[in-house]
Amino acid sequence: MKVCLNRPVKVNNFLSTLNITLIANRNLKKMESRAEEAIKKISTASSNKVAINAYEKEME
Repeated sequence: MKVCLNRPVKVNNFLSTLNITLIANRNLKKMESRAEEAIKKISTASSNKVAINAYEKEME
């Protein structure tokens, strides 16, 4: 959310344009925090996989 829409105001503006119920800023911050943790885990796993593959190709 933070990356694509920057701020809670923009998120709620987008939701109101789609005629969807708005989300409280506090809840948006909580969702952002959870998303950040998930993104970090996925990126770390992906980086590790790429590093292992590069190492294995180098050793062949």
